[in-house]
Amino acid sequence: MGLLRFLAMDTATEACSVAVSTPAGVLEEFVVAANAHSQLLLPMIQRVLDRAGMTLADIGAIACGVGPGGFTGVRIGVSTAQALAMACGLPVYPVSSLQALAATVSQPQVLAALDARKGEVYAGIFRQDMRGIPQLQGAEKVGAPDAVAWPAEGQWWGLGTGWQAYHAHWQGPSILGWSGDSFPRAEAVLRLAQARYQAGDRGIIPALLEPHYIRPSLPEEKQK
Repeated sequence: MGLLRFLAMDTATEACSVAVSTPAGVLEEFVVAANAHSQLLLPMIQRVLDRAGMTLADIGAIACGVGPGGFTGVRIGVSTAQALAMACGLPVYPVSSLQALAATVSQPQVLAALDARKGEVYAGIFRQDMRGIPQLQGAEKVGAPDAVAWPAEGQWWGLGTGWQAYHAHWQGPSILGWSGDSFPRAEAVLRLAQARYQAGDRGIIPALLEPHYIRPSLPEEKQK
């Protein structure tokens, strides 16, 4: 496979991050700033491209963390990725923000959990494959922490803001430890998209890019 330069972003949590692939490696800008993604994202994209000595014309594909996460943040990332991809005629790679979270560590087995507010968490169980890519085991879910069924066997590492908020609910011999201050990162989104490209995945057209909320948004709930 030839070199395809990716622009990646994730805005699904309090963190906002952008990354770009270059021949020398990946450049990333990352900041934790809740409720400021709409002001931060486009300037961050421009700065990362400037640092790489690139423009959007040099980009071959766009990868985007699509959630689960905060509804507003996810929408900002998805709509920005969609608009840039449409303007430049580029394919898009949607990436689970929980998978991107799991990909930020080298642990082979990760219990990824993001605080979903309202006393709930977004949760996913990930196990690395032979390439070191975290693969989802079962389905991503949202629910009360007591309703999350983590594996009772094996050795697992807890990761994400859900662990910071609810680690007291999740104790057992299968839990090696946990880190509650980790977020999905654009660098991980980029690596996951690159791995799919190298495996033959050519992405999707921008019009098909959609948020991955898991649970309905407040307007959708009111329509019920």
